[in-house]
Amino acid sequence: MPPYHPDWLINFWLGTPFLNMFDPHAVLLFLVVVTVMTFIIRRRSLADKQGFDTDENQFQLLLKKKAVIEKQMALLEQQKVQGEITDEHYFTRMKEYEVHLKYVKSELHQFT
Repeated sequence: MPPYHPDWLINFWLGTPFLNMFDPHAVLLFLVVVTVMTFIIRRRSLADKQGFDTDENQFQLLLKKKAVIEKQMALLEQQKVQGEITDEHYFTRMKEYEVHLKYVKSELHQFT
């Protein structure tokens, strides 16, 4: 039956002044635990950071949507004053914009 560990590895471990005080399997287990914990901690911190960025991006997107809707409402008002659209068309589109704006404002309110 062949040996589990090569002779050079055993000689290296026992010949090294500081390492020969510890069980090699315990040191290997310790290194694996430290590596896994480091990986988990980095992964969680990265996920938290991305979560913050996602929320910030969503907030900025909602602000842009609000500004665009308000601009479209002002443009629609201007078109009505200039007589480019009918009253019926104006009221239906304005109602749609108001509903959408109300939804966007409620979404923005969740961030504050």
